[in-house]
Amino acid sequence: MIKINKKANFWIRLLATIIDAILFIIFLVATSFAVFNYKTGQYFHEANYYVWLFLLILYLIFFFIVLPIIWNGKTIGMRICKIKIIKKNEKDKFSKVIFDRQRLFSFLWIIVFLSFIIFISPKTFIEAANINKNLNKVQKIFLTIPTVLSSLSVFLQAFLIITNAKENRIGLNDKFSASYTVWINKYEEIEQEEKVNIKIKPIKRTLPNIKIEN
Repeated sequence: MIKINKKANFWIRLLATIIDAILFIIFLVATSFAVFNYKTGQYFHEANYYVWLFLLILYLIFFFIVLPIIWNGKTIGMRICKIKIIKKNEKDKFSKVIFDRQRLFSFLWIIVFLSFIIFISPKTFIEAANINKNLNKVQKIFLTIPTVLSSLSVFLQAFLIITNAKENRIGLNDKFSASYTVWINKYEEIEQEEKVNIKIKPIKRTLPNIKIEN
């Protein structure tokens, strides 16, 4: 029998995800006060719009990719909930496992914010936020791109989170990244599989010495 970390259940994983999401929203809202003058409904400076979006991207990279690598598979939410990510295969690099897990999470939101930088100008963004302003057709078309990407990201991530509710506690994202989400301080015992390495070696044959006499 060997002792291994017990797989985390759906609800604790959901709680960790919610905590991480709330922390990101707090950062997003807090930094927005340095960008927008909410009294006048205008920017303090239009360049701050791009700085703000880059800060959001840097937040996603650091707290969802760099930090889990440094903290051995834990985001802030996971550390609070006492769960962590472990790799399924010992030969895999842990950094690759984290990257694979975030392909359908933080990387998607990085693409969303990059689409805002590319397609949405500061003027279009502030006009879209103002209900009384009417956008022209070109602005509406460009605004559709990050809006659709955001909706797809939310739907896809909600679907992946729901798959964690399976009985074996292994969701689709766990399978994609070859990893598990486990409790830090809870363990279970399993039977160790005996590995028998059978090596087939060729048998050396010794030929008899034959003397030929004339």
